Amino acid sequence: MKKKLLLIAIFLSSMSVLQAQKLDLIPRPVKMEQTSGAFVIPSLVHISIDKKVQKSTGYIADAFFKNTGINPKISIGKRNQKNTIRLVLDQKLNVPNDGYTLSVAKTGVVVKGKSHNGVLNGFQTLLQMCSAKDVKKGTIPFVKIEDYPRFEWRGMMLDVSRQFFDKETVKNYISWLAAHKMNIFHWHLTDDNGWRIEIKSMSDLTSKGAWRGPGEVLLPSYGSGNKRYGGFYTQEDIKEVVAFAAERGVSIMPEIEIPGHSRAVTASYPEIGCVTTQETKSVQGEVKNVWCVGREENFEILDGIIKEFSELFPFDYIHIAGDEVNRANWEHCPKCKAVMTKEGYTDTFQLQNYFFRRIEKIVEKYDKKSAGWNEIMKGGELSPKTEIFAWQGVNYGIESVKKGHPTIMIPGQYTYFDMAQSEDERGHRWAAITDTKRVYSFEPIPENELSVEEQKLIKGVQGALWSEYLDLPTRFMEYQSYPRITALSEIAWSKKEHKNWDDFYGRLTNSHLQRLADLGIAFRDFPPTAIYKNGKITLTLPYDGAVVRYDTEGNEPTRQSPLYANPIETKEYEKYRFRTFFNENAASPAVKVEKLPVANWNTSKVETIKISEEITDHIDKKAIWYLSFNPITDEATSGVIKEISLLENDKLIKTYLPERTLKSKPSLRFVIENYNDKNKYRLDFTVENKEVKESAAKVDFIASPYQEPEVKVTSSMAENPKFPFTRLEDYNVETYLRTDVPCENGDWILYTFTNPVISSKIEVLTGIPHHPRFIVSDGYVEYSYNGVDFIKGDAFDYGNASIYPKQAVKAVKIVITGTNNEPLMAGQDLRINP
Repeated sequence: MKKKLLLIAIFLSSMSVLQAQKLDLIPRPVKMEQTSGAFVIPSLVHISIDKKVQKSTGYIADAFFKNTGINPKISIGKRNQKNTIRLVLDQKLNVPNDGYTLSVAKTGVVVKGKSHNGVLNGFQTLLQMCSAKDVKKGTIPFVKIEDYPRFEWRGMMLDVSRQFFDKETVKNYISWLAAHKMNIFHWHLTDDNGWRIEIKSMSDLTSKGAWRGPGEVLLPSYGSGNKRYGGFYTQEDIKEVVAFAAERGVSIMPEIEIPGHSRAVTASYPEIGCVTTQETKSVQGEVKNVWCVGREENFEILDGIIKEFSELFPFDYIHIAGDEVNRANWEHCPKCKAVMTKEGYTDTFQLQNYFFRRIEKIVEKYDKKSAGWNEIMKGGELSPKTEIFAWQGVNYGIESVKKGHPTIMIPGQYTYFDMAQSEDERGHRWAAITDTKRVYSFEPIPENELSVEEQKLIKGVQGALWSEYLDLPTRFMEYQSYPRITALSEIAWSKKEHKNWDDFYGRLTNSHLQRLADLGIAFRDFPPTAIYKNGKITLTLPYDGAVVRYDTEGNEPTRQSPLYANPIETKEYEKYRFRTFFNENAASPAVKVEKLPVANWNTSKVETIKISEEITDHIDKKAIWYLSFNPITDEATSGVIKEISLLENDKLIKTYLPERTLKSKPSLRFVIENYNDKNKYRLDFTVENKEVKESAAKVDFIASPYQEPEVKVTSSMAENPKFPFTRLEDYNVETYLRTDVPCENGDWILYTFTNPVISSKIEVLTGIPHHPRFIVSDGYVEYSYNGVDFIKGDAFDYGNASIYPKQAVKAVKIVITGTNNEPLMAGQDLRINP
């Protein structure tokens, strides 16, 4: 009996060791067997490195020390030593390329890789094991791992044109990718707003094209302001970064943006552009940003540029872009039209294809292959070697594969990390609101659309970080990248059948966020959820042990704000903001208090659902309220909503009869003017699901924090008919004004209220919503109580200004004192606080 109890105790002890030593590896390995016990790292540990891996010796020694605090003794090629860590390259290893095996036993650690990168991938796993939260420092748990990537291409792109990042920042970014077994760094080196790579045969590309500001050939943009801004990498810098990346198992694919997005080129060498009498604008509002296809000398120039690129970057591919080309420019260019006539072309897509087929030949001349964005497939056939980057959606990846091209899945809807991570955060929104969970949900291979053979042409998956927004706040590039890249790394590496969000999130929050912090990354932490019900705010922490602080005045909490410990009783829940703090550099966005949805539904049948909900407890003030219908997933968008009515004491406040698709995420405005706490409120609407498809949504009813008084807007400036001044009168945050020209000294915009408005603060915003472009750089706001006499308010700071009136305001005026040095100016609705 004692013997049985002893065996049970030993078994339970070993189970507790296994339970305690969760390794929390990201990306998740293919096979892993963990047993009780651990290898104790000697204080004078030896790391034996295979001769074929010795170019990474410095990196291996440094990374091991940073992760363990132990400075290893390095030897090259030695074997059969006890208590050592051996890194071995074995080309006969029975795993796919970039794969490895890792075994930890009492006598030491052996990492075997099928290639140089395979060894480094195993080494990254070893480092993660040493830093798992539940692993005792200075030990490595006994384990056997066999691991290899799902995709050969595991990439991430960084745009250094719109915002310039110095060499050391780029090297850090590459190190962080290597730590997640990402093997491709896509370096977006040129665009409209800056040329960032030294080309010795064309020195003006960097002496002129790398800079923007007053007196420069490029106008200020993306927050650079009225100062000289920019920079570039010398060829020695490039060589240094390429070697740095190779030491870590990362290849660098350079990108040269052609024939569009080339304002930095045409501003430096105007003769490269088309000679036209009519200016046309690109999607981003740029003019003269396209290479002239009819100018034969341009192909000689591009030959020289590509030659220098090919000498600097050993990687197989050069990315030649091809996205968002302003082809209208070619329609007005005599030289381009002459080529079209000579070749018998009927549209400019054919001319674009002509351009890329010639570029492909130049690239191949220097023993490289071309890659480009999915638009280059238009207008004709390309070389089957050309790799297509499907950024506009999965369907473009399917089209690419069907045409026989090697394809990288990089759909903006999931893998563009310039997208905002929530509705209230900085970032683009045109593709989606993309948080870490949404990234993790992406599946790169549309199995139902492609045969098994066709699926093999999907070579991998990649993310992209465009830098329009990355000027502010400090280190926002890191915040936008992580932890979303951790999700991307697991999509790219781990087996599809192992994919599980809850498991991934557990590994991420238990150990891996701390690893990101140890790497020095100012990542975005996960916010709490704050719910108001029955007079109390109750928080759900994002994970065990999360530190959450709050503010009671509507401001963003700081590290000095009160710590949340228990539910908070209050009637002023709208003023509270909550935020998770990981360390001095990493925190979550500040979140508002939510109320629970007022209704929901979930069906996959053809049916009509009539919903009537008593919502009296939800409504607590006189205000403008917005009713929104939010699908619970991207796939649950079938059906229409109609006959939407709000009733007060059984009297109709307002009804919306027309059908609205759930896919459009409709938002409807209701004004509750006669609120008192004895009123009864009811919401009625009908959902009609017309197909056997999923229709599921939650219905939110939220009071606007702002007033929306009737206002008339006039200006000294000419409006763009597609973005008229009336857009400043509708209080729709997604609509905005655009002029056709830059603002100048003496220009003005006047907001005149029909009736004077009492407000504690009025915010005046310029630029495109959520976008630091086309802002007022020089100017101020003023306001009037009678519509005649004006009082000066704040000067504009980064495009925004505020006033704090002491009585009812009749008018607000934007006074512009200098040009914004951009192609146009944009403005938004006033935000009028109560």
